[in-house]
Amino acid sequence: MKVPYVVPVSTRKAYSTSNVMKTSLGEADRQIVAENFEWDDNFTPAPLTYYAAIALSKIFHRINPLQKILQKDRDILMDLYPANIPLKFTVPYIKDEQYWKRSFSSKFPSRKEVGVSYWKGKFLSACLQDYLENVKPDVFIEEDAVELAKLVSPYIYELGLKQLQMIRQPAPPIPYEDSVEDTCEFSVPKLYDHVPLEPVLARLYNLQEISLIFGVNNLEDRYLTRYFEFSLGDCESLCRGLEHLQHLKTFRINRSNLDCSKVKIILQSLVKKESIEELDFNHCKIGDYGMKALGGFIFLHKNVKRVKIANNRFKEVGVQGIAYALQMKPAAPIELLDFSLNPMSLECATIFAAAFVRCKEKPQTLIVNSCGFSGPSAEKMAGLLTLNRGLTRLDMAANNLSGEAEKTLICALEQNRRVLRLDLRSTHISEETQTKVDELLERNKKLIGVETEPSDEIPPLYLNEPEYLIWEYNPNNPDHIPGRYPERVPEV
Repeated sequence: MKVPYVVPVSTRKAYSTSNVMKTSLGEADRQIVAENFEWDDNFTPAPLTYYAAIALSKIFHRINPLQKILQKDRDILMDLYPANIPLKFTVPYIKDEQYWKRSFSSKFPSRKEVGVSYWKGKFLSACLQDYLENVKPDVFIEEDAVELAKLVSPYIYELGLKQLQMIRQPAPPIPYEDSVEDTCEFSVPKLYDHVPLEPVLARLYNLQEISLIFGVNNLEDRYLTRYFEFSLGDCESLCRGLEHLQHLKTFRINRSNLDCSKVKIILQSLVKKESIEELDFNHCKIGDYGMKALGGFIFLHKNVKRVKIANNRFKEVGVQGIAYALQMKPAAPIELLDFSLNPMSLECATIFAAAFVRCKEKPQTLIVNSCGFSGPSAEKMAGLLTLNRGLTRLDMAANNLSGEAEKTLICALEQNRRVLRLDLRSTHISEETQTKVDELLERNKKLIGVETEPSDEIPPLYLNEPEYLIWEYNPNNPDHIPGRYPERVPEV
């Protein structure tokens, strides 16, 4: 019964006998076909154990024979058990991965998962997700949620919620013609509450990854702005649940109304968790104040490695907060920063250049796709590769690197022997420049593991002169391009 699962279908097809061989003279009269695993279908009657297994499979909620039968009979039962058995009967006793894979395909036919190695955890995580996404907050029974969380907690390591239902709120009354409308946004407190996550998260002690979206899917013509907002009460309930997670590594909130005040509350609850390695706040509403809080988190935390803040609302002050945290020692060993889809000015590019010229070890990956760099700002972002030796990957797709920035990029790459990957799609560079970039990147890949000496084109004497340091690292100097040195004026 287990041959189709032990031997993959692709392997069976690859080694199957072709039709030409089957019709050949030497194979046509063959009586035994060893590669046919279904040779006995409709040929011999099934054994009595098979019919007994069919009978037992219908009453698993009353009789559990798994601990009293042989392994070969247990394998038969795993193929016969229906996928709709209540979880309280199956979770503690059934460990067969094929059963959980079949249950996942039966209950969630529209979801296609690839590369899953632990189907029991994937199925139970999907069940908990389905419950939390569709339960109505107005009729939410906390005891049922806690019972389900306790049942699945030993087996799930990640939880993703793609929507959360909102509490039903009464429609505002129709104003009279002679009434005065109060338009002050601070007059009446707005309450947007979802299912409290604290009682559920407090029981998921093995959780390592959380992905949340405060919104509602498939609204069609029922769209309302408040469906994608959440209150400070939601945020505080979430933070109280996070306090119980000792193995949390990845935390995500995407496509939600996550502003500065809320992200500060979340970061305060996460800063004491040394297990955190990734923060993902893509497509939210974080401004300068929230970015400064994130910079403080990077400065205080010891293990965070990946920070993704694409498509938010911060400007120069927020970038300066992150840049300041990156230059501090000791600080988090940041490996990846994603600033994509955030419009950045020349001052932002200047702050970036000043910070990344100083950073010699971190991060290794910087993603600034579609940030509006062009002209002098694009020239600065390309020129930072001249003196930075920490970056191995720089993504600058969908920016305008034509003109002087194109020349600066080539000059920077000729001196930089560490960068291995550049994403220059839709940057308006010429084919000659792209060919030259590919050649220089291929040169760098061949130098992996080979000690490289500092470039002779960087004057070593300038590096110790105070006036050079002021020129090189001053973030308020918009005219400076990293790697282009000022003329040295001899002292009289």
